[in-house]
Parts: sequence; structure tokens; C-alpha cells
Amino acid sequence: MSWLKKLFGGGLSLAQLQQLVEQKRYADARLQAEQLLQLDLPAAEIQQVTDLLQAAGDGLARLNLEEALAMRRSGDNRQAEEHLQLALEQVASAELREKIEHAAQQAADPEVLAPDGAGAAACGGCGPTAAGSSAAERLELPDADSQLDLILTSYPVELAARYRQKSALFQQAFLLAHSGDDAAAMPLWQQVAASEQDELYWFELGAALARTGELKAARQALETALRVKPEFLLASEALVPVLLAEGDTATAESLLQGMLKKGQEPEFCHAQLCLLCLRQEQPDAALKHARKALGLGVVDPAFLPLAASLLEQTGDLAEAERVLRRLPAGGCGGGISLPLAEFLLRQQRELGKVLDTFNAACRQEPDNPRWQLRVAQTYLARRWKKEGLQLLRKVVVDPRLDAELQQEAKQLLAEQGG
Repeated sequence: MSWLKKLFGGGLSLAQLQQLVEQKRYADARLQAEQLLQLDLPAAEIQQVTDLLQAAGDGLARLNLEEALAMRRSGDNRQAEEHLQLALEQVASAELREKIEHAAQQAADPEVLAPDGAGAAACGGCGPTAAGSSAAERLELPDADSQLDLILTSYPVELAARYRQKSALFQQAFLLAHSGDDAAAMPLWQQVAASEQDELYWFELGAALARTGELKAARQALETALRVKPEFLLASEALVPVLLAEGDTATAESLLQGMLKKGQEPEFCHAQLCLLCLRQEQPDAALKHARKALGLGVVDPAFLPLAASLLEQTGDLAEAERVLRRLPAGGCGGGISLPLAEFLLRQQRELGKVLDTFNAACRQEPDNPRWQLRVAQTYLARRWKKEGLQLLRKVVVDPRLDAELQQEAKQLLAEQGG
């Protein structure tokens, strides 16, 4: 990442955009690319940003294609169709568009559709149907070389070339890991020859171990990657959350401060230091780092609600709302994000839009009573007391509701005389 210099103030940079694409944070990358394209850039820089925007679009399109195939395997053809439509809206490359259109055409073919009602049954929690499975089996999935090429399209050219030169065993483990099957990949990682165990190997192994919860082994692997190549930023970034999960805040802070001194990924460092300060019950310091991270252009959907919460607690409601409005809207049909909806509920504003968002969340996560509670609270905020109390009495005794939310529900019920 150091080979791209920062070009602009306010946290927008080609370096950060490149990093977002490399980390496969495609939604964040698209947002930042669109922001960069609003600036008055030289033609060469516009081309760089455009190329990265297209790479991010292809990344999102691939994810939606994979999700569509998974939905079809479970017999949920309606959801599969929605993901395919999203993929077609996002895709940039002609080759990937052809694959998506091929999958969409097969979905339209009556011979490969599940029987009537199969999609609805899947939404209700039923398992895959035989027809859904056979439909998926008839899809023409990309071969291993094509899968590798698809994954590496977002990698820097030099790094991608090194992955392509790896052994078949390494590449097989890599593909399994990137498909989400770390359990199947792990035995293969263990068989990779010692001569091939460079920083890329230890990074991939460490990341896989971290995803499976093997924190001690993950730490050892990632530290080995950094001993092999101390300036390998991907390993440093992967190591920080492992250290925090282990509770080793001192080492995590030392690593982050060292990265800051070298000018390495300051937006990432300040975001992680914010989390670290919160663990150490230092809210003022956490807010300071959150503001710095936001100023540098962090758009991570996992970090923005945390930063907004810190701002809200200090009374900076306008800035908290601006941060939350940077979050992508929830669901395929647009709307506002759930964190923004919860914020607006607390402010008693835009309650119609808030209610639509929570109702959609109830449909998408029927086993999560949090959203039923939010619907009840919105009813009451709109002075629909009968409906609000009826739902509130139901949700307050739901054993799936966590303790904090249950206390929130009990307090509201008492206030309403329920």
C-alpha cells in the first residue's frame, strides 16, 4: 500500500481505496470511490479510481452470484433472483456479467426451477429440496483456475502473481478458505511444504485459524509471517484483532503505535485504538481516536455505529447522524440502516421510515426479538398504544431477548402502565 501516495485532505485517498479493495470490503470501496470521483481529479487519477470502483463492483457481484447459487441450492428461488439482479447491477467486467446472465437464464428455465412453493418453504426454515439441489448441480460453476482469477482480481499485480505461482496444494487450500470452508482447508494448509511456507502462507494460515477461533495458534502464525516479512501490513492488520481477542492490549497497542509512527494505515490504527481504549474504559481517548479515524475516511460498517454511539453519548447528535447516514441501507429494497433507524427512534424522528425498517428486519430475522421490541417502541412513539403494548407484552417474556434489552422492555412496560 505504501506505493500509493495520499492525494487529498479529509481522509480520501487512493491508498485507502486500494486497501479497501484488497481487503474485499467492496461496499466500502464503492462508497469511497464515488466520493473520490466527486473531486476535481486529473485524468490519470480518475482512471485509477474508476478501475478500483469497477473491481469493487465485480467483487460485490461475485458475492451476490455465490449467494444466489446458495439460495437456489436451498430451494429459495425468489431470494436467488434478487441476488442475481443485484449482481447484474454491480458487475463491471464482461466475463463475469456473462456468468451472471448464464445463471439468471438457468433460473428462468422451467426445467431448473424448484416446484411451486419450494421457495416459500425454504423461507419458513425447511431444508433443501431435491429439485433445488438438482438445479444447482446443473449450474456451470467456474473451474479452479477461474475461481483463483476471480479472487485475485482485487489484489495488487505483484501479490496476485505470487499466489498464481504457488503449488496446487496451496491454491486448493486458498480457494477453500476463500469459499468459507476453513475446516476443509486446514488439513491442506498443514501439508504445504516447508519450502513454500513464506509470509503469505503464514498469513493465510493465521487468518484461517483466527476465523476458527484458534487464537493462540493464529497469533503464532501471524507473528511468524511478520518475522519473515516485518513490513507485511496484511499480517499486522490481521494480528491486531487476535491480540485484542486474547486480551493482550499492551502488545496490540504497541503494534498499532508502531504502525502509526511508520505512517502505515493510520485510519485502521485509529479505529483499532478506539476499540482498545473502550476495552480499557477510557471513553475520552476512544472518542479522540474515533474522530481521527472518521477524519481519515473510515467507512467500515462495523466501526461506524460504534463511532456514532460515542458521538451521541457526548451530545454531538448532528455528527452522530451524519456518520450513521454513511452506512449502506439495509435489505435489497433500500430504506435506511438499522443503526440509523435505532438512532432516529431515540430522537423520535422519521418514525414511518423507522417502522418500515424494523418491520423488514422482523421478516429477515424472525428469530431475533430485538426487532419486535423496536417495532413495539415505534408503535408507542407514534401513539399507537394498543398495538404497542400488545407486542411489548409478548416480547418482554421472550427468552431469546438478551438481558439488557429485556430490562429496557420491562422499564418501558412499567412506564406505559402495562
